[in-house]
Amino acid sequence: MRIPLLIVLAACVLPALAEQADRDQPTIIEADRGVFDELKQVNVVSGRATLTRGTMRITGERMELRTAPDGYRSALVTAAGDSLATFRQRRDPTRPGVEEYVEGAAERIEWDEKTESVRFVNKAQWRRLENGVVRDEISGQVISNDAATSTYRIEGGDQGSGRVRAVIAPRT
Repeated sequence: MRIPLLIVLAACVLPALAEQADRDQPTIIEADRGVFDELKQVNVVSGRATLTRGTMRITGERMELRTAPDGYRSALVTAAGDSLATFRQRRDPTRPGVEEYVEGAAERIEWDEKTESVRFVNKAQWRRLENGVVRDEISGQVISNDAATSTYRIEGGDQGSGRVRAVIAPRT
């Protein structure tokens, strides 16, 4: 049953292309404390950790940012206690006068710069906003977003109801 939902979702949701200008922006990390290991190319920060890159913003309690030998970065962001880590990014404009953002939240967020992907794990939520109004929503145990191919994969998992849920706005 998961495959048909993915097909329907892919057909109904507009392309999820991230703001292309974000690629050329510096990656900014802020937190209450951190350890930056230049030799291992690993930065671990905690306490209201934030990663900002252009319009993309990821927040959580703890963040581990790694730089691969090819220069690409990846981050693992976790939430504190019962809260959720968050993600927000503007999408490239596809229609005049419409400003779109995607937002997500989960206990853990995995971001990969090279593959242009974001993965939301445990209590995963995702939504697309048009001019500040929620248009589409997805929830499940795991949501994987591949911005390069505009593909979402949703898993219900063993926790919760074990089902995924998608609310897709009508065409305008």
